[in-house]
Amino acid sequence: MDKRHFIFDIDGTLINTEKAIIKGLQELLLEVKGVPYEPEQLYFCLGIPGPITLKQLGVEGDLTAVLKKWDAYYCKHGGDVTIYPDIPEVLKKLKENGISLGVITSKNQEEYDYDMIRLGLADYFSITVTATDTSEHKPDPAPMLFYLEKAGILPEQAVYIGDSIYDMKCAEGAGVPRALALWGCRNPEEITADYRLSRPIDILGLV
Repeated sequence: MDKRHFIFDIDGTLINTEKAIIKGLQELLLEVKGVPYEPEQLYFCLGIPGPITLKQLGVEGDLTAVLKKWDAYYCKHGGDVTIYPDIPEVLKKLKENGISLGVITSKNQEEYDYDMIRLGLADYFSITVTATDTSEHKPDPAPMLFYLEKAGILPEQAVYIGDSIYDMKCAEGAGVPRALALWGCRNPEEITADYRLSRPIDILGLV
């Protein structure tokens, strides 16, 4: 495959943040709503921006303040966040093969910096698009279109690697080939993609 840019989602693709996100959200909702939630009730939030999650859960008031509380709870469980096996090695080999690496994530810039710098992954990526950069977010194609414009490339010169239906729809809407990261995907049978990758090392087969 002749691609110049491999673009990655973060949560569920590069790093496993599920436990920290869900635990933090459970604690937040218990504080602000007084309601205990089971993890199964909150999995829908994986892959979409925090403000959208809070609105769908009926959280009202100053969402900026509530999001800061959620970030604090998330950081409390930062030890649960891990890099998926072989990811650093895969990124290194892609760069050695002349592939430009980028990120499109539903994290805001502060959340991106916390995880990616702390885990030593930020330096691999030349272009990043966070929720801070666009007014519309995944599954809307706006983040991908913003990336393509920023990189100065055509859709067929990229591939987007992500674990959720939001990722695949974002790429599809912009005409970018889609690769589904099965290692972080909760419902693969419901998601259409151009490529289905069982392990991170399989990314190298797209080069």
